[in-house]
Parts: sequence; structure tokens; C-alpha cells
Amino acid sequence: MENIIQMHSIDPEMLASIIKTVLKEELKQVLILLKSDTGDEYLSRKQAAKFLHISETTLWTLDKNQILPAKRLNGKVLYLKSDLLNFHKHAA
Repeated sequence: MENIIQMHSIDPEMLASIIKTVLKEELKQVLILLKSDTGDEYLSRKQAAKFLHISETTLWTLDKNQILPAKRLNGKVLYLKSDLLNFHKHAA
């Protein structure tokens, strides 16, 4: 027997909000799995700039010029810590 979901009186904005919430939670879980599988860690743009001791603008420029590309997930810009370490090693 199939599972049936019935929705009554739900407007498109509410449906979009529900879907967005569920997707955010699922993506968080994916990031947790990626982190545990590779032993690597994702940092936000702010965290990555602080880690490298550079401004967020400089970090954005490095990404734009594909010198230090970022990952984009659900509208959020993320950097792998291993990529930052490799960049720092070669920049020094």
C-alpha cells in the first residue's frame, strides 16, 4: 500500500517554507556526514578569512579568481579546511 499525504488549505508560501526547512536540515546532516567521512571540516567565509588572517573581501577575490575556490551549499559559501591549509602552505 502506498503512503498518501494529503494537504488541505496550504498556501504556496507555507509549502515553500516547509520544504526549505526540511532541506536545510537534510543538508546539515550531509555536511556532518562529509565531515566525519573525510575528517575534513567546512568553514564559513567569516571563519575561513579569520583562519587565514585575511579580509573576507580578499577571500572573495581569491574565490572569484579561482585561486581558492569555495563550495556553495544552500546559498552558503563554505571552504574546506584542508584547502585553506594547502593554500596557506603554498602562499607562505
